[in-house]
Amino acid sequence: MKKQLLTILFIVDLIQPSFSQSGFTHITDPGNPVTLMPAPASYRGATWIDIDNDNDIDLYAAPHFLFRNDGQGNFVQYTNPFNFTPTQGPGGASWADIDNDGLPDCIIAQNPSQAYINTGNGNFNNISSQLPNFNNFPAWGCAFGDWNNDPYIDFIYVHAAGFHSSGPFPNKLYLNTNASLNLQYITGYAITDSVKPYTVPYWSDYDMDGDMDLFIASGPGGSPGYDYCYKNLKMETGLDTLERMTTELFATQLQDGQCYNFIDHDHDGDLDLCLTNYIGAQTRFYVNNGGSYSLQTMPFTGINRNLTNDWGDFDNDGDLDVLITNDIQPMRLYRNLGNGSFGTAVSLGVDSACGITNGDYDNDGDLDFFSNGRENGRALFRNDSLYGNNWINIRCNGSTSNRSAIGTLVRMKAVINGNSYWQTREISAQNSFQSQNDLRVHFGLGDATVIDSITIRYSSGQVSHFVNIAVNNFYCHDEGTASLCMVTGIHESPDAKDKVLIQPNPADSFIHVEFKRNNKGAAAWQVYDATGKVMTSGMVLKDHNLSIDISQFPQGSYHIQIIRDRKIISGSFMKF
Repeated sequence: MKKQLLTILFIVDLIQPSFSQSGFTHITDPGNPVTLMPAPASYRGATWIDIDNDNDIDLYAAPHFLFRNDGQGNFVQYTNPFNFTPTQGPGGASWADIDNDGLPDCIIAQNPSQAYINTGNGNFNNISSQLPNFNNFPAWGCAFGDWNNDPYIDFIYVHAAGFHSSGPFPNKLYLNTNASLNLQYITGYAITDSVKPYTVPYWSDYDMDGDMDLFIASGPGGSPGYDYCYKNLKMETGLDTLERMTTELFATQLQDGQCYNFIDHDHDGDLDLCLTNYIGAQTRFYVNNGGSYSLQTMPFTGINRNLTNDWGDFDNDGDLDVLITNDIQPMRLYRNLGNGSFGTAVSLGVDSACGITNGDYDNDGDLDFFSNGRENGRALFRNDSLYGNNWINIRCNGSTSNRSAIGTLVRMKAVINGNSYWQTREISAQNSFQSQNDLRVHFGLGDATVIDSITIRYSSGQVSHFVNIAVNNFYCHDEGTASLCMVTGIHESPDAKDKVLIQPNPADSFIHVEFKRNNKGAAAWQVYDATGKVMTSGMVLKDHNLSIDISQFPQGSYHIQIIRDRKIISGSFMKF
């Protein structure tokens, strides 16, 4: 279905069936090229990324595979779009808009590593030669991040000394100063001037002070050591300076670091840390108590040899769950129980998975995921818990900030199961081992029928606030604008018979709405205006039609959406 972007806000409510033990279907259809990638290997990552801006996310899988989402649940493989031959097994990528043209570009950690500008239609221009001191650099991981809060994205490649066929070399850190890729090659830090077995870098505003900090897992693959954690001093000094952390608990403990994720698992407004370690240390979970960290035992801690921890609200109940991978054991899902703890592991039936990327590839309102790795660890999982709970999905576009909105903090408040609380998400370009999740922000909403508040803080410092927003929709927001906009046509029923008839239209006092319903179950409906304000809502229990009083509505355009038979149908009308 053709996707279109409209500047009109929508609504919706939902009826909720149950969430199964895992909720996922392992896609094995040989007609889907994603299931047939050759040469699986350990320590590879993946990314869901919308390379063509058609509002469905495409799939990159290391080292050089790219698949276009056809919008119908299948994928079409591009033939060697990057035109290079990787020579090592491990590797990953990071995606963001380097030149601010609206198309996501990528950097690839490989031997040799690469950098590409997306020129559209599945074509990429290799700009690796424009990177200073970069020729034939072998990297284990890489990540885009917003170091200095300007409109241009910065990035780093890291080299795992002793794990490449050439080297050892120090890492490559670049500060980007304009859209023409005017890069400053940064030195003067331990991470730029020394050689260590660095694995994967992560940019995250761990202290939520408005600038992205840098964390480099440096797991030597057996012997414990200190990771390299740097606080960004941009907000404190105004300078583009990083300072190595010396007091935070996670920075002072010996690690075998693989994946850093700062997430608010308990809705207390600060970011906790999950750190998956390999053989030399056990996986650890650090609870943030107002800036002071303490270790907390979880079902996935106290375990060696983990690689990724990948977070998302997979059951849409309003709190973050986690997927854990191990390169020799089955992948596990741990559901957040909503009380600060997690349930027991649910095995997803594949082992040897390494990197994971999550995102809603079929645009049905829940998070799917792809895992990369060796043997049967390379797998596509579709989330089939659709409409078990309500949800919202938001794409942010920077203007004063970097175009991909990396470093943006999105917070959402709703009443779920009788409790009102905030959820927090940070937009990041590396948040899984060698991997990156969809840049669109996804929130599960449980039984919430309306969102009380949404706050979006961009890395430039600009803040936008919205209230009374409808659930079960895809939205986008452009930095500096006063409204969200609805991304239409990507999850509504494609059946031409599913129509909403509104009479009269235009109308003055009442509208009569007719629609089909194939069973006797209830249908939920809401009407909202062009600013997203919910004007009225209700349920239809038996009939296939309803009358709505619009006499108190101001003049203007309005929209109605109806959920019935697990399908979304909609219509528009004018009030005069």
